[in-house]
Amino acid sequence: MKPTLYVSPGSHHSRRVTMLVRELGADVELVHVEVRPPGMGGKNHEPEFLRINPNGKVPVLVLGDFVLWESNAIMWFLCERHPRATPLWPSDPQARAEIAKWQLWQAAHLSPAADGLMYENLVRPMLGQDADPKHRAALTESFHRWCRVLDGALAGGEWLATGQLTCADIAVASALSYARPARMPIDEHPRVVAWLERIQARPSWG
Repeated sequence: MKPTLYVSPGSHHSRRVTMLVRELGADVELVHVEVRPPGMGGKNHEPEFLRINPNGKVPVLVLGDFVLWESNAIMWFLCERHPRATPLWPSDPQARAEIAKWQLWQAAHLSPAADGLMYENLVRPMLGQDADPKHRAALTESFHRWCRVLDGALAGGEWLATGQLTCADIAVASALSYARPARMPIDEHPRVVAWLERIQARPSWG
């Protein structure tokens, strides 16, 4: 049975899963969903989609009666059901723990700061709203804090977890998809910039 993956082309959360699908060469049916904030008419808030994911967000994976939310969980599931071993999610428990650590770190620390800056610097102007300078300053400070952690981790090599590209790199890099248009101060972290450019240069980035 082929999984169905509901995604949005503009969603950086979708990107981490679609990049993984391309890296794996997985046979997955992609269904594009028009995603918008609440009250703006997106398909993600219609009853039909909310029956699949009551959170009203993408990505969502459906395989028969099995429905899975959350991009990192979907990545792990797709790697587990892949018919061949993959360095993206190796079988060694210690390597998996290291990869999972970075994916959980991305969701808990980096993404809130990056997503917050994206909303303040990119989404608010699109909605005709003024940014909140104090909130933006706090988000910028947080962004620098987590990028220093990332920059330090990259001092030891080109990749985050095992010496080669893994789910960790894909997940963390996707959180920075809008770094330039959202004016995130990423240039102050040169190793992060070089690492991100390596990942963005891969055909699977899309």
